[in-house]
Amino acid sequence: MTDFKKICAFSDKWLKKFSDKKPKLFDLMDYSMAEECMELGFSLERGHEFIRKYGQASEKLANLKEIIEDINEINLLGSVIFLKWRYFNHWSYDQSEILKEDNINWFILALSHLYHLAAKNEFLFKGEIKSIILKSDAMVFGLGPEEGQVFGQDIYLDIKGKVSIKSYKYTRQVGTKNVERCDFKIGIRETLKIFYELKKYFECKYDPFELMIMDAGSWDAVIENTAGEKYSFNGPLIKKYHKDLDYLSTLIRTSLGRRDLFAFNGDAKTDRIKKIAIDYSRTTEDPINYLLYYLEPLKIVYEYKESLVIDREADTIEHIKTIGEGRKISQKFEVEGLIDNIFEDFEEEDLFKEVEGNPGGAVDIPCDIRKYKITIDYEKKPQLVIEGDFDKRGLPKEFSDFAARLQDSINLCNFEEILNPKFYKKVRRLKDQYIYCSLAFGSSKKTYYYRTEDDNIEEGDLVIVPVGSDNHEAEALVVKVEYFNKEEVPFPLNKTKFIIEKYDD
Repeated sequence: MTDFKKICAFSDKWLKKFSDKKPKLFDLMDYSMAEECMELGFSLERGHEFIRKYGQASEKLANLKEIIEDINEINLLGSVIFLKWRYFNHWSYDQSEILKEDNINWFILALSHLYHLAAKNEFLFKGEIKSIILKSDAMVFGLGPEEGQVFGQDIYLDIKGKVSIKSYKYTRQVGTKNVERCDFKIGIRETLKIFYELKKYFECKYDPFELMIMDAGSWDAVIENTAGEKYSFNGPLIKKYHKDLDYLSTLIRTSLGRRDLFAFNGDAKTDRIKKIAIDYSRTTEDPINYLLYYLEPLKIVYEYKESLVIDREADTIEHIKTIGEGRKISQKFEVEGLIDNIFEDFEEEDLFKEVEGNPGGAVDIPCDIRKYKITIDYEKKPQLVIEGDFDKRGLPKEFSDFAARLQDSINLCNFEEILNPKFYKKVRRLKDQYIYCSLAFGSSKKTYYYRTEDDNIEEGDLVIVPVGSDNHEAEALVVKVEYFNKEEVPFPLNKTKFIIEKYDD
């Protein structure tokens, strides 16, 4: 078993010798280098294996710099350090060549990386998780919390599903601690899922050398394995800093049923939106270009309205369009989890709160008035109403991103077939008919006939086909699908190539 602590000590010792302002040949040629390498399992044979893998050029400083970040095999790296040292110690005509700047820096680079790899492995988790204590501190330097605001949390979870959560609330009263504690249990399935994902991250992905970010909160975790060994980890409490930690945080909140947990990324939600209603109106005036009895010119006023109601509890999105009087069009989308997915991309508690507004010099268009009203209902907070001019400055700053996200979601639900000629004009193939597809390559408008026996290939599909005398594979677009009897085929059966398969991205 690799002893990472000993490798760290070895790397540190020899780094100090090679990093000396004036390295001494006597110190660098100390035969304890060979003894320590062999004790750690490094060998000359594996040093040659390193060179076979990374090339002879890896013995040069410039080339090692290019590949050093890709090297993660500790035994190979330690062995090539041993091999290069052995060259100067045993085979070189002049041992003092090791004192050349490039050679000194080669050893410094290799030993530093060896230390980094060993130390990282020393800190990484090993074994099976028995319990975890996760402490999250959301206090940020210079930003004081409000009275009663939660600024820290402790989460305890063990293999039996026992959960204990402590929430620390800020209070200005000296000598008073405002702590809320909640104890409960979760299912074994949920517990094992959390522990599986924690183990996957902390046994290979965690980086103990990552720089701590000072203007953010922090998290500290102590994970105990079933052998009773404890491992400590820490990091910054920042959303979207590590996708793995974002995922772990979401998993913990979901499994524990607590959206208000800081976890690893601080993305706690103390409230959420229940419903959003967006109302839009456009009033257009068209003047009639003649006077009647010398009075004011007549005007025709058109009114157009739209409304979107996003109801989280019902999991529905309803769109209503009103054109003048007596003409109302509505559609309703009901897709499980759709609204939660949409809101996941936004900070719900602050959604639509920032509105730039039009400056005093903005020009009004009296004959074309567009207004909006947004009504947001929360689970806890009072209702929020925002209204104004329906333009870029008048709308909330996040409206554009929200509208695009909503449009994408609605488009995914629009698969109407009842009025689509692609379906109602489709003719079923007869048993004795052959399928010929007209295919286009790239941007060319010219098409070529190919055959298929796959009735599922349709117009608009991408397919893989043989091309040229060597029949190399290429992608093509199906422009048209036709059925022909044997005597009516547009190209001889024995000369028409077959489509290999649909293109799978």
